[in-house]
Amino acid sequence: MESKKKKIPVMGVAMMVCVTVAGGGFGIEDLVGTVGPGVTMITFCAIPFFWSLPFSLSSAELSSAYPEDGGMYIWARNGLGEKAGFASGWAYTIAGFFEPCTFAVLTATYLQEMFSLVGVEVSSFVFFLICACLIAIFAIINILGIEVISNMATVVTFLCFIPFIIMVICAFMHLEDPASMVTPLKHEDMSFIQSAGQGLLIGIWFNQGYETISCASGDIENGERIVPMGILISIPIIALMYMLWVVPAVGAINEIQPGSWANWGTADGNITFVVACEILGGAPLKWAMVAAGTLASMMILCEYIMAYAHVMSSFSKKGTFFEIFSRESKKRGTPIAAIIIISAVSTALSLWAAYSQGDDSPFQILVEVATAIYAIPCCLVFISNMRMRIKEPDKKLAFKVPLPNKLYCVWLCVPIILYIYSIISDIAISGIGILLGLTAIPAYIFFKKIYKKGEYWKERHEAQE
Repeated sequence: MESKKKKIPVMGVAMMVCVTVAGGGFGIEDLVGTVGPGVTMITFCAIPFFWSLPFSLSSAELSSAYPEDGGMYIWARNGLGEKAGFASGWAYTIAGFFEPCTFAVLTATYLQEMFSLVGVEVSSFVFFLICACLIAIFAIINILGIEVISNMATVVTFLCFIPFIIMVICAFMHLEDPASMVTPLKHEDMSFIQSAGQGLLIGIWFNQGYETISCASGDIENGERIVPMGILISIPIIALMYMLWVVPAVGAINEIQPGSWANWGTADGNITFVVACEILGGAPLKWAMVAAGTLASMMILCEYIMAYAHVMSSFSKKGTFFEIFSRESKKRGTPIAAIIIISAVSTALSLWAAYSQGDDSPFQILVEVATAIYAIPCCLVFISNMRMRIKEPDKKLAFKVPLPNKLYCVWLCVPIILYIYSIISDIAISGIGILLGLTAIPAYIFFKKIYKKGEYWKERHEAQE
């Protein structure tokens, strides 16, 4: 069924990207406590130039070249062929069962903090119920369509800015020595190389999501023009947000409570933005931040369900995934089956997260696994873009990065190297994600030769020719 394209304004797209990539900055607290204030600052300075810009601009250029649902899967398939497209779509699909759960857990963590502020203890079972209810609510919103999500994203983004801006002002009022913002350089239990690797891994993950809106660009009127413009507007907003939200607060609290940087994180009892607001601005600011954190995490959860459902639906329509994922709402044209299945798997994973809250943050573990899986489609995005520039150097696009082809290709090699380095630096947890990504090999054989005796694959591929 061909769904009617929706009119989404450029700023609506930009706000969707902002809330998906940054979400107000919630969850980034783990970066400070893991690698130290100095490496955190280095990460914030390096990531925009060596990851965010190439990834976002590459996403913008490819969404202009291939304005249809499917995002990374479509880009890799059109640019590198069937096998690369399958590897990208499969890895993105596996990540799609982890990432929505990640933000359900983060939202539940903020709600848990809200309840603890009034003396109510949240048990593991109640934590799970919160995650399950959130996932169900945003599954329904996704079924309603992208226009609803765009309007929500714009409102949520501006609401989330308010407590952060107040927190930054309070932080600068308390800050006496600017060196406090970057002291110490690294975590004492890590070498600089290890800290930098961990910083990159977490930093890259918190700068992913530029492609999510591109996954649904086929649903947007003039998507080849609107989507790239929205992505471009979001880049400086996101880079500024991360730097301003985190660094001054870390420095100010370091002066009030020396050595407190090591306690920053999302695990229970650590310094989150909520605790930082209480220290810097008192109870009213703390409550405002809890509300903002809850709203932002909810919105990211909503948009990740949207993005992954569109990819899985596109993947299925091309004959390379289970047929059930291609089923759409007859009234709205939304990928209803993919939305429901993603939500069900995310709910099951949130059960594990609810009963795994201890010294290690379930949120951080999920982040590292998802980041490693995500490496495959991300790297294939860059390679697809490079191949397009080499094979079709004079290709006319609604949006094209204004760099010479050779220089642009060299620049795109940098994020690939950074991503691989960040994964190798923490292979213990990242290895799980890598192994899950490698299941693309047997999965390719299964869907091409075994699933429905290969007839579904053949039928859908012949229909596209």
